[in-house]
Amino acid sequence: MTTPTPDIQSNDAPPQPAPGEPTQTAWATPHGRRQLFVVAAADFTVWAGGGAIFPYLPVFLQDEAGASLWWIGVIAAAYFVGVFTVSPFSGRLSDRVGRKPMLVGGTLAYGLATLLFVTTTEPALFVLFRLFEGVSVALIVPAGQAFIAEITTDRNRSQAYGWWTSAQFGGLLIGPALAWPLYELGGGEGLWAFYSIFIFGSALSLAAAVGLALLIREPEHAARARREVVARPPVRSLLTRPVVAILIVVATAEFTMGAWEVIWSIWLDSHGKSFAFIGITWIAFSAPMLLSFVGGRLADRHSRFAIMVAGFTIQALVWFAFSLTTLSGVYIAALVVGGLAFALAFPAKQALLVQVSPARWLGSVQGLEQTSMQGAAFVGTLVAPLVYGALGGWIFAVCGAVGLAGVAVAAPILGREWPRIRAAAAETAPVVGVPAEAAVAPDAPAEADAR
Repeated sequence: MTTPTPDIQSNDAPPQPAPGEPTQTAWATPHGRRQLFVVAAADFTVWAGGGAIFPYLPVFLQDEAGASLWWIGVIAAAYFVGVFTVSPFSGRLSDRVGRKPMLVGGTLAYGLATLLFVTTTEPALFVLFRLFEGVSVALIVPAGQAFIAEITTDRNRSQAYGWWTSAQFGGLLIGPALAWPLYELGGGEGLWAFYSIFIFGSALSLAAAVGLALLIREPEHAARARREVVARPPVRSLLTRPVVAILIVVATAEFTMGAWEVIWSIWLDSHGKSFAFIGITWIAFSAPMLLSFVGGRLADRHSRFAIMVAGFTIQALVWFAFSLTTLSGVYIAALVVGGLAFALAFPAKQALLVQVSPARWLGSVQGLEQTSMQGAAFVGTLVAPLVYGALGGWIFAVCGAVGLAGVAVAAPILGREWPRIRAAAAETAPVVGVPAEAAVAPDAPAEADAR
């Protein structure tokens, strides 16, 4: 047995194995696989509740609350306002206080926010409730993404994000399937038919918060780094060219999703599609995302850059199908293809973003990503009613064009940076437990911490 040598590496990286000792795992912390399972299971639970609500929320607002299309757009936009305004601060806060408090507190708040929907039918109050939900998600997502980065290494990070995404969309798949029985359980019509869905979603989120509180353990190497008083970098130092390129491509993709959330169910309803079919379309989009772990596995073994660009390109092209036909079969097929494209793109994108981010400030970068994504989605929710009123179904072609524009801007930037990123990752590949992103993007020069 080789005698261990003193640990001389940076405190914001996992400990290295002693020289000569074999590395048996790709995890950066003991029980990393179990911790990933806990986070993924909690997300599955929350998304199952949300998935039961999402497809029917616009219809509930229109039929039971008497909300106009304008009000529906404002209510949807409020969620994104909550996410994109709070995410930069919550990401930075998670770098200071840890990921667990943010995950538990955010999940608890989300469950309470969902429950508020059963207290009124006043559209103006729904704006506040969706804003509260958005703030809750802003607490959860940057911390959760940074937590996964800290329990993994570059060797298995894409696949870990893939499993996490598979769990999320597994919940989104189960949710719509449960919504119709819940709707019938509530009487099959009227307020309580919808309220039964809200109560179910809230209960699942509250249960997930309890599970996270009891089972999550933060990695020691990350906790040790947070105990050190270090200078806080200015935001501009975190916005390197590859980071900005990734923010651009995800922002344009989320613009389309913001528009889709407002218009999709109403578009289908206007063409005589049943509530059951509306739920099926969400299932068709979500089911292929169960394969995100496969996309992550591919990204860990091949070019994350190429897989990410291909996935976002295909997803953008899918939108044009919705403008060119109203055939139900084509819609289902297009949504399946779009879901598969997302399953390829997201794990690769998420791991690539970690690779080009400073390890000490992962939460801050994840917060900036959420701000760019949800800010763009917010714009999409506001623009969608106007474009839909003017162009009808051609709004989907507009969304596709926006998505392609984002890829066209980001791909050349990342293409030029990718050889350097890959080379830096290759240099650290023989040592499992040392994150490659530490070599690719060392901590940026920082300003004095104002604490």
